[in-house]
Amino acid sequence: MIDFEKEFNEFVTGSGNSDPITSIYNLFPNISDEQIKIYLQLEFMAIKYNSVPILSFLNTYLRHKKSNKNMTFANMLSFRKTLESYSLAEHLKGVKIASQNMQSEEK
Repeated sequence: MIDFEKEFNEFVTGSGNSDPITSIYNLFPNISDEQIKIYLQLEFMAIKYNSVPILSFLNTYLRHKKSNKNMTFANMLSFRKTLESYSLAEHLKGVKIASQNMQSEEK
């Protein structure tokens, strides 16, 4: 499962992956709410009855779902808007630094 707070904090602080596009992409969920519900029910039953094969299957399933993210149209739009926002923020950060450098050179 995705820990949104952890992923977002790593993205904001810049720790972990240094590629911002990959970091933004990782913020979007791998599985739907219905799939999460079924996954958690299976995981509960596997732990309750100590079923190692089912736990192994769940780990394999989740690993494959993470590597093959199915982006819906809404997720693609959200991804695009988030990427645009990040690009604008980086641009404004560069403008701010450039203006600070010009002000310090004028003094």
